[in-house]
Amino acid sequence: MKPGADTLFRKLAWLTLFRLVMVTVLLGGTALTDLGWTGELADGPGPLYALIAGTYVVSLVFAVALRARRGLVALAYAQVALDVAIATAVVAITGRSESVFVFMFSLGVVNGAILLYRRGALFGAALSLLAYLPLASVGVRTPAVLTVFAHGSAFLATAALAGYLAEQLRRTGEKLAESETDLATLSALHEAIVQSVSSGLLTVDREGRITFLNRAAEQVTGLALDAVRGEPAARWFSAFTPSTSRGETNLVNERGERLRVGYTVSELVSREGAPLGSAVIFQDLTRLRAMEAVVQRSARLADLGRVAAGLAHELRNPLASMSGCVELLRGGASLSAQDARLMDIVLREAARLDQLVTRFLQFSRPTPPRREQADLAEIVRETLEVFARDPAAARVQVVPALVPAPAWCDPDQVRQILWNLLLNAAQAVAGARSGDGAAGTVRVAISAEADGGASVLVEDDGPGMSAEEQAQLFTPFFTTKAKGTGLGLATVQRIVDAHGGLVTVESEAGRGTRFVVRFPPATPSLAAG
Repeated sequence: MKPGADTLFRKLAWLTLFRLVMVTVLLGGTALTDLGWTGELADGPGPLYALIAGTYVVSLVFAVALRARRGLVALAYAQVALDVAIATAVVAITGRSESVFVFMFSLGVVNGAILLYRRGALFGAALSLLAYLPLASVGVRTPAVLTVFAHGSAFLATAALAGYLAEQLRRTGEKLAESETDLATLSALHEAIVQSVSSGLLTVDREGRITFLNRAAEQVTGLALDAVRGEPAARWFSAFTPSTSRGETNLVNERGERLRVGYTVSELVSREGAPLGSAVIFQDLTRLRAMEAVVQRSARLADLGRVAAGLAHELRNPLASMSGCVELLRGGASLSAQDARLMDIVLREAARLDQLVTRFLQFSRPTPPRREQADLAEIVRETLEVFARDPAAARVQVVPALVPAPAWCDPDQVRQILWNLLLNAAQAVAGARSGDGAAGTVRVAISAEADGGASVLVEDDGPGMSAEEQAQLFTPFFTTKAKGTGLGLATVQRIVDAHGGLVTVESEAGRGTRFVVRFPPATPSLAAG
């Protein structure tokens, strides 16, 4: 049903109800007249009862016809004609031109204006004049010209006024409908813009209660607007300090994820400048900050690598000369046993220093990866088999969770990454349980990423690390072990960078450490390399 037809239907329904109420009141008045007053109706109240009964029947017919919701305009004209007919009957019964119910013709005119605007008012006025003229002329010796003129003028004036007001009401309604449509369109556009913004948006009222969260805010926080609307914002967003216009803070969402969030707080004011509350725009900066840390770490490693390459060469040459000279002296016939033992110590330490310089050169000048299509699960499985025979794994229980995960990588360098991570985890677990004799656990898992990449996880239940230790973790020569060189994790970082991947660490003192190495999906540019 069209909007105009729907409006006409509602009007017809209300006017049908109004007619029934009016007829019911007339029925009550007629009953009272029948009981105690009989001076005005020559034929008694019988005709009024018949009129009332007929009106009920016709109104019932109209109500049934309305249910079909068809031919509403014709029904509207019929409604106006019925109102005029009822007025004619009442006036005829109660004294014709001298009846006090002549005003009922005007009700028919007004009803016509309500239903059909100006044309309905004119239609009702014309019918009323045609019905009233015979009543005013019949039964009087001299035509009551003045009375007919007065009543006819009243009908026409009512039609003019009611038609004008009805037309004005229609125009106002149309303008209001247009305004509502524009407002609905504007609201929908505003909603679409706010919901499409990639940043989270939170609004609170003056009492600090949540009034709105957009879709991005729900995704970051894990909250649903319907669940938190009207709740105190401080319960979840106490980290957003209203007194600070912008800043960064840590936020733990409903999924338990620890996020680094940047936010901006703005005051909401009305057009008159009255405060309404606050709006907070925030973004999840966790990955951005992690990438910045990786870039800074890689830059530091590159600088150190350039310095280390020159230094290693300068150390290796005199170290080789010293070792050669000691070997010659050691071969002398007059060398005492104590001198021979001292020279053995010098040669052993020189060999250890040479090994350190070799690893330093490997770190400073890493071999470019020779990529090929490989299954990470097979690489990890082979590395775990070799690691199981290493003395460092004697007090460690390795729990693998391997699934096929293709990766475009250098298998030998991936094995080097795994070996360093496994060795670190085993040493951390063994050091934490050196007194109780219990075996520690190292979990190794592989997962395929949604973008086509793959990741390897190495997690231990050792002592964990502090935030300060994590900040220095990939720096060359930084180590927490008594016999460590501090180059293992730095080498891991360099290899992962060469693959275009990402290595992250999550650790907390007393709760173990988790390393995740992510390898990007194979692309034509990587394949060509």
